Amino acid sequence: MSNAKKKSFLLAATLLLLTGLLSSCLKEDFSDCPRPFRLFIKAVDADEKDITESGDVQQVILFVFNENGEIVDAVLLDAAAVKSRKPVDIKLDYPGHQSLTFVAWGNTGGVDFPDKASVKQLSDLYAKLKAQSGAVQSASDLFYGNLSVPVEYGSIEPAGDQTVTIRRKTAQVFISAIHLKQWYGNKEGNYSFRLKESLNTYDQNGNLTGTAVNYIPVTQLQDGTLTAPVFNTYPTGSGQSYTLEILFNGEVIYTANKGSDGKAFVPEVGRLLNIIIDFRGGVSVMVVITPWDVVHQYVVI
Repeated sequence: MSNAKKKSFLLAATLLLLTGLLSSCLKEDFSDCPRPFRLFIKAVDADEKDITESGDVQQVILFVFNENGEIVDAVLLDAAAVKSRKPVDIKLDYPGHQSLTFVAWGNTGGVDFPDKASVKQLSDLYAKLKAQSGAVQSASDLFYGNLSVPVEYGSIEPAGDQTVTIRRKTAQVFISAIHLKQWYGNKEGNYSFRLKESLNTYDQNGNLTGTAVNYIPVTQLQDGTLTAPVFNTYPTGSGQSYTLEILFNGEVIYTANKGSDGKAFVPEVGRLLNIIIDFRGGVSVMVVITPWDVVHQYVVI
């Protein structure tokens, strides 16, 4: 047999094999066909209240992995798509997969996050704080969620809808040091806060890992009161307290890790940790947990 005839025979055999593989999804027998379905993204707050339409989630990147943790697809959803609850159509080519794992990350613009094209395995995913000299000003309002779904077979009709619920992975902190400058003898110089510490990375499963980092938030000094407007942090370890340092020209002049009532500076994911230090008279420290973006109103008498 000539080389040309051999190539023609191999091509014909390949086409015949492909036709046989696909026939169950092209004819009346759909027993081997993976069923398509729709996937929705739902965002909830710390109280499990639906906040999908709030606009808090500006962007979601959805990764799809097979049962071996290998990438199948990656889809980017903008703020409008999330807010409008636009579904993602999941359509699998024959012969499909046993199961799919969906991993959704929201608001990754402010963290070190792998480029979509570089992700080949589930283990390639992470969200790492962008730190300089071991310090961060603020984390992004990060969301995360995952879902594993067994693939249904036997029809080309859509299977039931699925939903990936994403939740915040960050906490908020607000700090106010009332009459700090007067307490420190009205010295002229640079007053600042340093909050320490948390781990700097979420792994592919949304668990904290990595190395410890401090937070040096943007501050403002007015009438002797030093304030750090609301900033975001990764949480501390379970039950562990933040330590707050107040610095003058880079030197620590005051340290605290709990309130006057003994309540530790422990952040809660999805909520706001208020730390208010009143330096008038005897120093008093107040620790209050409030809902996201709701600053405790401390009355200065």
